[in-house]
Amino acid sequence: MKRFFIFTTLLLLAFSLQAQNTELLKRIKEANSAKTSFESDLSNLFVKKGKKTSQEGKLYFVKPYRFTAQFTTGKYIIVNEEKIKMNIGLFHGTYRIKEGGMMQSLANIFLYGFQGRTQDLADENNYSLTTKTENGYHIITGTINKKKLLGLGYKQVIFKYHAGSLLLKEIVLYDYSGNMDVYTMSNANYNVTVEPRHFEF
Repeated sequence: MKRFFIFTTLLLLAFSLQAQNTELLKRIKEANSAKTSFESDLSNLFVKKGKKTSQEGKLYFVKPYRFTAQFTTGKYIIVNEEKIKMNIGLFHGTYRIKEGGMMQSLANIFLYGFQGRTQDLADENNYSLTTKTENGYHIITGTINKKKLLGLGYKQVIFKYHAGSLLLKEIVLYDYSGNMDVYTMSNANYNVTVEPRHFEF
């Protein structure tokens, strides 16, 4: 009888926590999806085998499928509807975004993150989601359930949303080699007119 009581209590607690997480994800999605556009300062920190490199730049986003991360170093990521152009990391060129492909997965990490669509990202990429709140942020962690072919892509994606406004502050990416790639937003202006030139290839 005692074991049954403990099991029932734990089960009810699990359901309660799941309901709380679902409600939090819903609120975050509503808050971020209400922003049709933004521009912000952007910091990028890349850590590989203990060696750190950093760069500063600007971030532009127009809902739902356009964003640009442009750095003073000349590095960039541009997503414009069905194509992505990159000069960062291993990628140097223009690629078509195909449904279910690696480039779509990469683009959607940012696009869905900007819109608070973390559950959608998890559903499409077979991520397990966990949430916690600390240091003034709701932290949503997506961990892929299966290792990808050749170890390409990211095994874990972390989104940090401000606990007050629920708006995105930071995206942290971990690849299969343990390298960490951090994108931090600051001084964001929302629902502004973003010039189309920022998304031109």
